[in-house]
Amino acid sequence: MSTEDISTRFRIATSLAALILCWFSAVTIFAEATTPRAPGLSEAFASRDPTSDAWLLDRPAAAAPLRGDLLSDMALAAAAPILHLGKVAMSSEMREAQQHALTLAKQSVSLAPHSSRTWLLIAMLQGLGATGEVPAEALKMSYLTSPAAVDVIAARLGTFAASAAIADPELKNLARGDIRLILTRRSDMKDAIVRAYRRGSANGKTYIQEVVRPLDPEFAASLQ
Repeated sequence: MSTEDISTRFRIATSLAALILCWFSAVTIFAEATTPRAPGLSEAFASRDPTSDAWLLDRPAAAAPLRGDLLSDMALAAAAPILHLGKVAMSSEMREAQQHALTLAKQSVSLAPHSSRTWLLIAMLQGLGATGEVPAEALKMSYLTSPAAVDVIAARLGTFAASAAIADPELKNLARGDIRLILTRRSDMKDAIVRAYRRGSANGKTYIQEVVRPLDPEFAASLQ
């Protein structure tokens, strides 16, 4: 092979690499620009207009399928209109929205498995509806990927207290860490314990009382 042939092939290869990089940059910029603002997980419990940003939901995911962070934002934006529904019976449209958001969230953690927020979103979506799953494994992953993530503690504790996952001994120990963190280092977040207690099942309420009472008896009494 002559020097001229090697030089020609090198120019072709570098030109193709430059085109690929330009394409990836363009679709990433487009995806970031068109991704709807994802609400926080606690904020997403509030009622939202299911049609807001709906036309945008699939476009960024199609444009930047390798961006786990954008897929996570897309999943949360898709899930926001239904997260507040809890254990009520779900219509076929709500079930479809749940499955769509779950698909996006699972795609996201396959690319970015370190995201505690996305694992928690999966747990929240799995537990929706009158026949929701027990989201124990996804909840555990949320704890294991970021045990002291302040931005997810409120929603995580509420999800744990309200779900059948309250029976899992490992999750009980992990949730204890959230409660201890709030009572010993983040007293400004005590409202998260109050909200979790109010949303919690009978077993969830009992467990929160058991953890809180030795650490702050006065606060434990105020929960009842």
